[in-house]
Amino acid sequence: MSFMSSLRDSFARDRQAWPLLAMICVTMIGSGMMVPVLSLYAATFGVTSTLVGMLMTVFGVGRLLSNYPGGWLSQKLGRRPLLIAGAVIIAIGCVGAALTEDFYHLVFWRFVQGVGSGMYMTVSGAALADMASSENRARIVGLYQAALQFGASIGPVFGGFFASYFGLRAPFWALFAISVATVILGIFTFRDQHAKVSTMSAAMGPQRGLFTLPFISISLISCVVFFTRTAFLFQLVPLIADSEFKLTVAAIGFGLTITAGAMLVVLPLATALIKHLGSRIAVILSLFGSALGIALMLGGAHPFWFWISMVVYGVAGGFNGSAIAAYTIEVLPRNQYGQGMGLQRTIGDVGYVAGPVVIGLVSDWSSYGNAAGVIACSALIVVAALFFVLASHGGKRRPQ
Repeated sequence: MSFMSSLRDSFARDRQAWPLLAMICVTMIGSGMMVPVLSLYAATFGVTSTLVGMLMTVFGVGRLLSNYPGGWLSQKLGRRPLLIAGAVIIAIGCVGAALTEDFYHLVFWRFVQGVGSGMYMTVSGAALADMASSENRARIVGLYQAALQFGASIGPVFGGFFASYFGLRAPFWALFAISVATVILGIFTFRDQHAKVSTMSAAMGPQRGLFTLPFISISLISCVVFFTRTAFLFQLVPLIADSEFKLTVAAIGFGLTITAGAMLVVLPLATALIKHLGSRIAVILSLFGSALGIALMLGGAHPFWFWISMVVYGVAGGFNGSAIAAYTIEVLPRNQYGQGMGLQRTIGDVGYVAGPVVIGLVSDWSSYGNAAGVIACSALIVVAALFFVLASHGGKRRPQ
């Protein structure tokens, strides 16, 4: 069956999931628009690299603080109110960030956006889980990953375009419009299936066994991946591309889109790799690939090294996301998916929060500047890969 035939078949079978997938996709487009401009926008306030990193970190703090409360409230109130509330909070944060004239006010509004994003993404994941059954679970999870990656792929291009032609504040207004559209989609198209799942899950009993070495090790890998992604891709890449390669903001946005697009393109190959070699080997290979992609940014002064770094990092990231998800499912019992995924997301967001500030400090304190941050990110992934090799060796998988 061709890709388009599979897509048509899924549209016929999973009609209830498509409105939510559309909401997720457009939200990721909006988030992606921030990537090529956020560091440059922060730099217009005349702050150091460390403070630029704080702007990235505070968004992660907002996500970290809203992940579990958003999920808990959605259990009490249903998914729809929290999905709408998350999009409204993002919209409010966008207006504040676009209008502010003070860096510390900008930091606050990015925190507000993070709160909305954490709430929205946590509850959207729970809503998709509500729709999943043993027959369509793999298909819906695949569509979810495709929606995320497609939105992330084209978002930076739009961000770079809007910033180039309308100024660095324009992507915030574009994300505001997207958030409003998401609210409208949520009100008129989303069908909440929470009640059915709540009844089913009530009979599952207590959840135990999350604190096993395989699960802890893959959660720490998730933390490192988020740490380096925000520090390298979101913070260092725009700064290095601007200062070292002399690229325009539009070109930076296109480069980041290549990375996200590569992640999307390799998803079928990642599935095949996991099937033939196993998820553990796929995780290890993808980590070393990510470390190589980061290191290539320092290959030379010619812009070629920027583009090759973006491609290699994107390809490795596409394998990495699928491999981590597959390994996590393997080491968790079926009745602990929800709690385990939520815990892993929180651990990952710790890396999201810490990465930009820590690497910003490394860049500020080192005589090598941003190059030191790149070296630190690449080295951290290599160390994490070696740790995972040891921690996951001989780990037993639970039967599915």
